[in-house]
Amino acid sequence: MKLIKLNAIDSTNEYIKLNKSFFSQNSLAVYSFNQTNGRGQRGKKWISEPYKNTCISFYFRVLKPSEYILLKISLYTALTVLEVLKSYDIPDLKIKWPNDIMSGNRKIAGILIETTLVKNKINDLLIGIGLNVNQTDFDTIKEATSMKILKNKSFNLHMISEQFVEKFSSFEDKISNLLKDKLIEKFCSHLYGIREKRKFVIGEKVVEGIILGITDNYMLNVELDKQVKHYDSGQIKLVL
Repeated sequence: MKLIKLNAIDSTNEYIKLNKSFFSQNSLAVYSFNQTNGRGQRGKKWISEPYKNTCISFYFRVLKPSEYILLKISLYTALTVLEVLKSYDIPDLKIKWPNDIMSGNRKIAGILIETTLVKNKINDLLIGIGLNVNQTDFDTIKEATSMKILKNKSFNLHMISEQFVEKFSSFEDKISNLLKDKLIEKFCSHLYGIREKRKFVIGEKVVEGIILGITDNYMLNVELDKQVKHYDSGQIKLVL
């Protein structure tokens, strides 16, 4: 897999989107330790102190069509970030649906997956990962944490980036060989708040419900008033 390291960039995902027509490779990784305008789900800003964190994006062109491929991409990506963090003994790791990695009740990493569809088939895929590594001051963002805060030591950003590249090499082969039901089971075993009574914001209302898992199209299963309902990421928000 070709690697592109940028000294500074507004967003590694945006860099790929602006330049992908010039890439000769079908897959590559772009990473930077100074991302100035990173984005999360639904356009939320990702705050990253320069040279303290790792921001890496993977680009894959023309994926072979297969059943549940978008679901498997989402599940595999979240579980892979979890696996990398586990290798550093980061405690109490959970996946907060749809795209956050938590240590306890604080966010340590975020994921942004973007696709371009042509005739209802994935023409290309972007996977962006932002990981809080050595940053210790998050200003007013109380729900954030980092590897350094949790382990009281600094980490090598290059080494962490190399681990991600290794995990996402041969990505398409790995995805095609994974079983959807096994992935869902593993994902739900790490799902933040599962089978606990939690507060959610739906529209303008705050309600209480219980997370039961996810559907085959990556919606959240929640039990509300003894009824099981399904929500996509724009319809419901878990209150921390």
